[in-house]
Amino acid sequence: SSGINAEYGGNVIVINVAGKRFETYRETLDQFPHTLMGNKALFGRYFNPKKNEYFLDRNQMSFPAILYYYQSGGVIYVPNSVPREIHMEELDFFKIQWRTPQTQNVPLPKLSADGTIEPRSRFQAVRWRVWEFLESPDSSIYSRVWALLDVAIILLSILTVILESMPELDSEENQRAFSVVDTICVAFFTFDFLIRLFICPSFCDFLRTPLNILDFLAIMPFYLELAVGQLIQGSALTTFKVLRIFRIMRVMKLIRHSKRLILMGRVIQDCLSELTLLLIIWLMGVLTFGTVMYYIESERNNGFDSILHACWWAVVSISTVGYGDMYPSTALGKVVGACLLFISMVYLALPMTVIVSKFNKAFEKFKDDEVSTDQQKEKDILRGTGKHLNNNGAHSPDHGIRA
Repeated sequence: SSGINAEYGGNVIVINVAGKRFETYRETLDQFPHTLMGNKALFGRYFNPKKNEYFLDRNQMSFPAILYYYQSGGVIYVPNSVPREIHMEELDFFKIQWRTPQTQNVPLPKLSADGTIEPRSRFQAVRWRVWEFLESPDSSIYSRVWALLDVAIILLSILTVILESMPELDSEENQRAFSVVDTICVAFFTFDFLIRLFICPSFCDFLRTPLNILDFLAIMPFYLELAVGQLIQGSALTTFKVLRIFRIMRVMKLIRHSKRLILMGRVIQDCLSELTLLLIIWLMGVLTFGTVMYYIESERNNGFDSILHACWWAVVSISTVGYGDMYPSTALGKVVGACLLFISMVYLALPMTVIVSKFNKAFEKFKDDEVSTDQQKEKDILRGTGKHLNNNGAHSPDHGIRA
């Protein structure tokens, strides 16, 4: 038939959309004969025999979503970069039937055991909406208010931890007030954590997520002290209160509300091998220069009393901090110190290129993921059931887009 590309075995067609070419299988389009591209007679009007391709002077940004309609078996979504009105005009042009925009907020269907979409019950729909409310601050104004309230409670909790350690506020009345505020904060954190745990799509994935682990560590000391503290007396109670140091983990909860901090965590994860190599080289330098400096300066009574003390000097020097509590006094020791300072500058500079490169790659991936997330939120399930999904719960096209 017209438009068939023989190079791919006779079943691949080329579609030129305002200068950008896409390739797909003929049988992919044939699934929907009531549409423009699924009707060979209608679509044949746009065939260019000289270039052996179909030419459509339409919106390039909308066409991947149009093609995805055929590849997914009837799923319609609005691209993030295209206004809804414009995309609906494109759907009309391609004779793709769509329902009213009231179905915009319909959540994605559930994946059944055989990999098909199941209809959602009312409870599942509410559960999904609550999950989106808690996990996506940009989903609504109420979600944003909840996120701001969470940040305010975190800051209040951290401020309470700091203030109760001040000697001038160490009175019974103040400590009682701090205890009440801390209890309220922990109650809020506990409520937020339990709600997330109850409505999460997967308990295993939820418990393995680092941010959720940090949330648990932030509230665990309070309940552990509450449960066991009454059973401990005297100095043992003082020892047990060391666990309260974990309350500072609450500051880590702020990571959830900062995409940039999440990006930094991703960069550190991607750079683990380079950072491990950096640590090994650092240990080698500390031990080498610490040992050499000990044998040079050990008789001068200037703080190099052991290799361990000399290693502390090497740590301070390599980091270019230079406390000044220890320094070489012999000429040879000063030469070794100068060599260490030069090597430390090279040591700090070399891995920066790798880390910066990794950061740029992670930042680009972060932006792509951000766009993909926005597109996923805007998908409209408008018609059809039984469409196959991939393992991540996203709709999987039958064939790839070649552009």
